[in-house]
Amino acid sequence: MTISEFLTDVRTPYIDTFARVATQLVSHVEPAYRQSDGSLAVEGSLGLPCRVDVIPMEGNTAGQTIQVDSETQLEFDVVTFASGAGTVVLSPFVWDWMPLEVLGLSQEAASNVFKSWFLKWFDTDDENAPTEEGLFGVVHFMSELEPTEAGWRVTVDLGSSPVSAVEDLLFQILDAGASQVRVG
Repeated sequence: MTISEFLTDVRTPYIDTFARVATQLVSHVEPAYRQSDGSLAVEGSLGLPCRVDVIPMEGNTAGQTIQVDSETQLEFDVVTFASGAGTVVLSPFVWDWMPLEVLGLSQEAASNVFKSWFLKWFDTDDENAPTEEGLFGVVHFMSELEPTEAGWRVTVDLGSSPVSAVEDLLFQILDAGASQVRVG
């Protein structure tokens, strides 16, 4: 099984649940938090924006955010693959809350990779067309960089982003010189 197939198997149950919730209601799907002037609301040391899953436009939940959580977690044995001088270790995780640890990068290098990747897949100008599931193929949230014994950790809500977004992140981290990336 390829890494893409693993990631697809992790993503699919969440996306199916997310799409079901998003299409049951007349709602704003994957809206970004914005300032009163329309600019993206950002926070934290990385200055990143954030998206919510769904905001209904009618009914008794109109205007309230709805968080769609994974209902299941794909169980699999830990998978390790090498790329260049680095390795990626994949352990079970859920698409909407992916813990990721990077070893072998400085805080500045890790911050730069995470921020540029996140903004690329966030779609800051809301230009993405809806996917076949009625979603927008975007990431939702990334936590602050936290130091670990050997590197840096973040948690990412991958939202409706495609498998290629995670592959892109892994390769960007390795290309920056990381010795190891641990997912899950």
